[in-house]
Amino acid sequence: MIQNLNDTFGISQHVTFHLGHNGMPKAVIANRHSTAEIYLHGAHVTSFQPQGAEEVLWLSEAAQFRQGKAIRGGIPIIWPWFGDHPTDTDQPAHGFARTAEWSVSETMALPGQRTKISFSLTHSAKTESLWPHPFMLELHVTVGRQLQVDLVTHNYHTEGVNISQALHTYFNVGDIAQVAVTGLSGRTYLDKVQGYKEFPQYGAIPFLEETDRVYLDTMDECIIDDQALKRKIYVDKLGSKSTVVWNPWVDKAKQMGDFPDNGYETMVCVETTNAANDARRVPPRGDHVLTQLIRLG
Repeated sequence: MIQNLNDTFGISQHVTFHLGHNGMPKAVIANRHSTAEIYLHGAHVTSFQPQGAEEVLWLSEAAQFRQGKAIRGGIPIIWPWFGDHPTDTDQPAHGFARTAEWSVSETMALPGQRTKISFSLTHSAKTESLWPHPFMLELHVTVGRQLQVDLVTHNYHTEGVNISQALHTYFNVGDIAQVAVTGLSGRTYLDKVQGYKEFPQYGAIPFLEETDRVYLDTMDECIIDDQALKRKIYVDKLGSKSTVVWNPWVDKAKQMGDFPDNGYETMVCVETTNAANDARRVPPRGDHVLTQLIRLG
């Protein structure tokens, strides 16, 4: 399989394919600007590192790379529902895209020595049992000094379909106690920790306890101000009017088997979403594009 991927999609000085953890195939992007890794399992970006910089994404050292299990860290693809299924709690949380096996569809060397790789996931008998709608998903990952991730939903149904989704990005930070997220002041958020009560945001978001919030009516760029690593991570987006900010803190970290007890100290999630009142209806034969752009400042 790896040889076939390299023969078909490999590009010298841009894209190669390898066996990753537990023998799972992954794409490795390496160009003059940055390196990145994307597993075919979940079309899951697990690494993005600009040349001369610290790793931007956080990956759990206890992540389980196996069939049917989401990879903890990086950029999980949440689709076609965010959180629990809206009507059936027996369905997998956060949908099935993050645990599906995707196909590589295209690789390209772009002007400016950037690199693009595309993946696809189409409806099948297996997805039909979970979500009875014909569809195709595409994930386009463009690697330069900036990382751009585009999740494209194609609705092949003759009727509109409802989706909620996220690029559930985990960011690597030096010390969560020295991190603040800015860009959301003046917005309203739903606080999951407090039963989805609604609160206004004033100023920067510090991290002093478990934080799980859905910010509403926001198209804003967020900035992760990381004093320990002395850097800022800029997270911009398109096709989204909601943003989730999450850190599990002490107790929740201990409850997750694929998450180190102290893992919360070096990560924060700033997620580009269509969640809560930002769930979308994709028209018949229509599309929706969710884009996240990540860069260091």
